[in-house]
Amino acid sequence: MRTLLSFVKKVGSIKKENLKKVVSSFDQKQLFIFRILIGISLISTLLLLNKLNQKFLVSIPDVGGSITEGIIGTPVQINPVLAISDADEDMVSIVYSGLMRKDINGDFIPDIAKNYTISENGTVYTFVLRNDVFFHDGKNLTIDDVLFTVSKMQDKEIKSPKNIVWDGVVVEKINEETISFTIKQPYISFIENMNFGILPKHLWENVDSNQFSVSSMNIKAVGSGPYKIDSVDKDSDGIPREYTLSAFKKFNLGKPNVKNLHIVVYPNEIELVAALKNGNIDQAGGISPENVRTFKNENFTINETTLPRIFGLFLNISKSKILSDQNNIEILNKIINKQEIIDEVLYGHGDSINHPIPKTILNTKNPSNSISNTDAVDLLEKNGWQLNESGTREKSSTVVTTKTITKKVGKKTVTEKVSTKSKGAVSVFEISITTGDTPELKSASLNIKKQLENYGIKVDIKTYESGQLSQIIRNRDYEILLFGQVVNSESDLYSFWHSSQKTDPGLNIALYSNEKVDALLSGAQKNTNKDERTEIYKNIANEFTKNTKAIFLYSPKYIYITRSNIKNTQTSNIINTADRFSAIYTWYAKENYVWKIFTK
Repeated sequence: MRTLLSFVKKVGSIKKENLKKVVSSFDQKQLFIFRILIGISLISTLLLLNKLNQKFLVSIPDVGGSITEGIIGTPVQINPVLAISDADEDMVSIVYSGLMRKDINGDFIPDIAKNYTISENGTVYTFVLRNDVFFHDGKNLTIDDVLFTVSKMQDKEIKSPKNIVWDGVVVEKINEETISFTIKQPYISFIENMNFGILPKHLWENVDSNQFSVSSMNIKAVGSGPYKIDSVDKDSDGIPREYTLSAFKKFNLGKPNVKNLHIVVYPNEIELVAALKNGNIDQAGGISPENVRTFKNENFTINETTLPRIFGLFLNISKSKILSDQNNIEILNKIINKQEIIDEVLYGHGDSINHPIPKTILNTKNPSNSISNTDAVDLLEKNGWQLNESGTREKSSTVVTTKTITKKVGKKTVTEKVSTKSKGAVSVFEISITTGDTPELKSASLNIKKQLENYGIKVDIKTYESGQLSQIIRNRDYEILLFGQVVNSESDLYSFWHSSQKTDPGLNIALYSNEKVDALLSGAQKNTNKDERTEIYKNIANEFTKNTKAIFLYSPKYIYITRSNIKNTQTSNIINTADRFSAIYTWYAKENYVWKIFTK
């Protein structure tokens, strides 16, 4: 130790110009120690530099790589005018661009439009187009292409599924860069229709309306979206099985990060899940909750977002004496454990809800209002519902009988009325739930039956296939309907809850009637200010917590599974499956590392 200390002291006093001379004077032992010290110094310096480097490095998307996506169903109408299936809509979202596009947060942003304005009365939408938008074949996209696409959606002979949205809309070319859309009355969700894909007029204008659906361009589609179709692999029957696409360099929102995209078709979820597990594909959406559990490992990322689906018990009080008493509705609402339904039916992949406005419109917390078993029993008994010998809840009505009695009081004759109370008719707490024969609805109904029967409430479940159920709903022939509402847009809330929609073909299946809610819904339809509409929806939600004719249960989550190396695929506010591709140009499968200062 003394030798080492004297050596270090000696080296420390050496001047730089004499270092070589001194080193040459070292004996073997001193030279060995010197080399060890130099090595330790170098390693320490490198470790320190690496630590500092890691501290200041950040990952950024890198261009390149490929992604293979699996979908269920075969896209055969990759055409914004004709697309109707999920598979068709998926491909349209990838291949085409519209005036507007959803971003990663689910908000609408200009796509081929440079900007837009809405008239004060909310009936005229005017868009100014960018002049640097191109189709995949290199041709410039113009106002005439937009006019052409809308005309085809309005063409009755083509029978476009979009016709209902565009029927009656007046479209006018203001100049070479400006186009306007005029609607008959304010419609707050009209802007959401502006993400329709634009067809290239120069390719489609000579296709007759009666030949529109059979054109080969519905398979080898040409749009202006983030990816262009390079090839389509078909099976021996000529059915497409895989689409190979490449990033479109001239995509107006920026060249996509991922170089190549493969869309592989599967007939069902069983084969889709198997392909994901064995590595044949990198990602897939719409995975059912029961299949998610097998993917919970480090190789996969499970992305989730709450869907605008409102599942609940919709009550028809005119069909049930029990439900005509609001107290009984409150009992059911409090003792049904919503989280138990979510855990058992959706394996935890859902959110409990207390009102009919989905998170895509009003993003508020919806804590479960379920009560404990003890409190549930107390609530039932407080309202007169007692267990009989068979374990069923029943309540006896009270009959008041009044008799007139005449009697002598001294010299006077006095007449008085005497009331007596006696036990009247006995009511049994029993309800009937009507629902569809899908696995989710059947499982949910059985869970609710189990929960309520634990408290002595009798439950009869009636299950119907979709055709029969549709007719039952139209006739409003149910006591309680276990069903789900798909809220695609804000305007759907009017259709589902305004009192004018209580009878067929209206969609107010709870036969809900509330003058204040009617006024709020009507006001929201005409209000183009998003912040003001949010306040309106808060008021509507509050009204439903006071006195409702529905018991809201849950909103399921959309599940999208990707391999861990694929980033930025999470999308908020998914309305339909195609929404997950809205920001596909921001996805990346490769990444690079740079210092933070170079990212600004």
